Amino acid sequence: MDAELWKQVDALLDATLDIPEREREQFVERASNGNTLLRDEVLSLLKAQSQASHFMERFAMRVAAQALARESNLTTHESLIGKDLGNYRIESLLGSGGMGEVYLANELKLNRKVALKILPRHFVADLERADRFKRGAWALSAINHPNLITIYEVGEASGLNFIAMELVEGRTLRAMMQSGLKLKESLSIAAQVAEALAAAHQSGIIHRDIKPDNIMVRVDGYVKLLDFGLAKLMEAPDREDAAQTRTGAAMGTLAYMPPEQASGEAIDYRTDIWSLGVVLYEMATGRKPFDARDRRATVNAIVSNAPVRL
Repeated sequence: MDAELWKQVDALLDATLDIPEREREQFVERASNGNTLLRDEVLSLLKAQSQASHFMERFAMRVAAQALARESNLTTHESLIGKDLGNYRIESLLGSGGMGEVYLANELKLNRKVALKILPRHFVADLERADRFKRGAWALSAINHPNLITIYEVGEASGLNFIAMELVEGRTLRAMMQSGLKLKESLSIAAQVAEALAAAHQSGIIHRDIKPDNIMVRVDGYVKLLDFGLAKLMEAPDREDAAQTRTGAAMGTLAYMPPEQASGEAIDYRTDIWSLGVVLYEMATGRKPFDARDRRATVNAIVSNAPVRL
């Protein structure tokens, strides 16, 4: 099993353990979003956990799953560094997550640095989903806006599917918030993100994961929205239907989700507006408006509570 699937299994298992036992199977079915491998692995672990009679057995199972993820992930990283993938020579790992790994690479023909995102194998194994994703990615690449990251190529080489993107050097909004933001900086960043979202929404593309980690600020103050539309585009129907879709509760980052997205209901472009509002609140106060002790409590806070007034 590849590293990305193990990471998704671990994340979904962690989320499911916060759900009442009688509701877990239905939650896993919805959150897996059609990924039968992910669903079956999580349900298998849950079944084994329910049969384990001792806490240490259950704890050991979690540790084993996480260790396998780390071991598999390390092997993947080491196997790509220094190798050529199509027209790109991979130099180092920039980051990884549930939706793929991002590498620093050199585009050999043009001799320029790019960010190369490798898509998980289990994702592209679904041909219909992969085709929708590629069409959506090319739609995003057609938008010309200074605050949207530029996509150079969506391709395949050596059995791996990848997206070659503009390499943005700077600091994430998350890092800037940790060292403190001035009001002028906050307003400039918020305005640029809003401009980027407006351009994307006019083209029928929804980001679905607006958060400080996906907002990069260059040294000259220009804002770039990273990973734009990946979560949405992976599940998007045909272009003319792109304004509305359904999502599993596991998609996106929970603390920044509107109630509809957190509950797995139909969403539209307003989910990005809500998430931007959460980011604005966090920039102003230094804390998230909906951030409880666990996932279930956070969902309840998003659906039922009003944030503390500024």
